Amino acid sequence: MTVIECLRQYFMTFPGLAGERLDIDCLRSQPDSYSIDNVPCQSVMQRYLDGSTVRCCLFTISGRMMYGADLQNQRENIAFFESMESWLEQQTLFMRLPDLGEKRTARSLEVTLSAYPFTVDEDEGTARYQTQLRLIYLQEV
Repeated sequence: MTVIECLRQYFMTFPGLAGERLDIDCLRSQPDSYSIDNVPCQSVMQRYLDGSTVRCCLFTISGRMMYGADLQNQRENIAFFESMESWLEQQTLFMRLPDLGEKRTARSLEVTLSAYPFTVDEDEGTARYQTQLRLIYLQEV
């Protein structure tokens, strides 16, 4: 299983996504759609003599949400991502990090950019909100 698939499974345990679909690298156009997407980065941070590496995985979690002048919608959109960030902080505090499978061990998971409207489709009345995260993990040989 790929790292992004493991992360998808992990974030499916977030209560705010209960009963929702979380796609990979594909945010659908209808409201209340969610996706976890790879972000290009230099993945190898450190190499050890035995061939093991410390790696980084940058990714975003995005959601297509209603957007417009309605202040209530705007609050709800940001509240969703703030609750995800709080949940993640709690999970990290108790070292409940993603299971990355054999020979990969998560070391840390953190938000690197808080949620913001990345793109706005005024014709549809929706926006793509996203937050960026970083996973650091050990990859053994």
